Amino acid sequence: MKKFFIYVVTLLMISSCSDVVQLDLNNSDPRLVVDASMELNDSGTTFTRVQLTRSAGFYDEEIVFVNDAIVSITDADGALIPIPFVADGVYSSGFPFIRMSNPTENNYTLTINDNGAVYTATESLEPTVPFTDVEQGTISGFGDDITEVTAFFNDPSGLGDFYLFEYQDVDNVQVDIIDDEFTDGNRSQTTFFIEEITPGATATIRILGIDQGCFNFYETLLQQAGDGGGGPFGTQPAVVRGNIINTTDSERFPFGYFRISEAFEIEYTIQ
Repeated sequence: MKKFFIYVVTLLMISSCSDVVQLDLNNSDPRLVVDASMELNDSGTTFTRVQLTRSAGFYDEEIVFVNDAIVSITDADGALIPIPFVADGVYSSGFPFIRMSNPTENNYTLTINDNGAVYTATESLEPTVPFTDVEQGTISGFGDDITEVTAFFNDPSGLGDFYLFEYQDVDNVQVDIIDDEFTDGNRSQTTFFIEEITPGATATIRILGIDQGCFNFYETLLQQAGDGGGGPFGTQPAVVRGNIINTTDSERFPFGYFRISEAFEIEYTIQ
């Protein structure tokens, strides 16, 4: 009984002496964070989506959405197309509205006016190829079984192809990237490793064409995030410069990237 009393008193002393220590970090002023894309689907039309948030301090858990910006796309003919605000920092065309002619040769410019600060980025379409098939397997022997879902595609001949992959089912969202340095002109693949999975659920797997700058940007983000779970914009992006410039004040560059991708997707029923 005496030993038990001493143990309880010791715990109380430890509890009473423990304080939450919050470091006084030197946080910088908030910057604009941009996740912007135009995607050309297999019907030949495009869809634009731009999400705007602000960077925050280390201890800030609330996401600050930018809901009062003016967002537009200027097409190859110089026509300015406004991208309306939808909700929670998202600006979207709402329906496919641009039919591209020679999209890989023509440039399209994203413009964001954020309370007088003007940000721009100019890109052209990066083509890609569709998936051919999907396979599912199981990895055992390391505790809980892990499901692996592998999607295959045929890489075209000629170096310089870069791919962004997105996986989503009812339980998971993952992102992956690869290039064709070692697979040029051959059957290639991307594999997602899933810990929690629901048999019978439908998984959507997407393949998108990106350029080398976008590949490098995502590679850095995914390395700093540790993996692709949740997507690189699921948490606050690191200080990685993308292709968007601040034309009003070049020193206050934003975080994020604007890409234009041809996109194909395939649906797979989890076994």
